[in-house]
Amino acid sequence: MLRKFPTKTLSADLQLAAVRAQFDKHGSALCNAAGLIDGDAGTARVLRLISRLREAARLDWATRRRLVDLHRLLSLDPVIDEFEPDLSSWVFLDPASPEVEELCLLTDRLYDLLVEIGELDDERDALALALPVQDAA
Repeated sequence: MLRKFPTKTLSADLQLAAVRAQFDKHGSALCNAAGLIDGDAGTARVLRLISRLREAARLDWATRRRLVDLHRLLSLDPVIDEFEPDLSSWVFLDPASPEVEELCLLTDRLYDLLVEIGELDDERDALALALPVQDAA
């Protein structure tokens, strides 16, 4: 059982708050899903990500990259880099199994989170562009 993320703390980083909320709710399931696909290495990957999220003051580029890598792993999309799992060790999953259905739901939720993070970036960029115009007036 994973420890819960502290919910009483306020974060100025809305993206970090969104990611923490997602992992607070689905962190154990994400660990199990990554472990199902990539064994102990997959589980360890999610646990390291959760540890980073606990210690973070903001959502940095490296953590974002790890979120994308996790999504690619859960999507069964081979990643061509140092974190590429050994495909020969992947368990063959029955598409009709409840585990695969849960895996698909978790993958969709993680994708939605990545989209939300991107939208928050767009909103912040739009606000930053609007500020000089307001100062000039």
